[in-house]
Amino acid sequence: MTSLGLTSESNPLTPARRPRRTFEQTVQLLELFLHREGRAPAAREAIRVDGDTVKIGAWLAKARTKHSSGQLPEEHVSLVAALFDGDWTAEDAVPAVLA
Repeated sequence: MTSLGLTSESNPLTPARRPRRTFEQTVQLLELFLHREGRAPAAREAIRVDGDTVKIGAWLAKARTKHSSGQLPEEHVSLVAALFDGDWTAEDAVPAVLA
């Protein structure tokens, strides 16, 4: 394929890659969800922003798992914790917007 001049960059059938979101950007999407819904997302919930669907519930569940195993950096913990009143790792965590 390369000898024909076909690369992933020149192939019109190759889907465009979006840059990955930073942790901070995803926290902002979580905050948007909390304001819109007034509750923490369930594991399978998503939020649609600017034509893009983000699986915010799965992201939060993964962040909780990383936190419980000690793999989430403290600065990330504090970013997410600031959005909740009390323990953000609990399934029934209350968003700070409701407190």
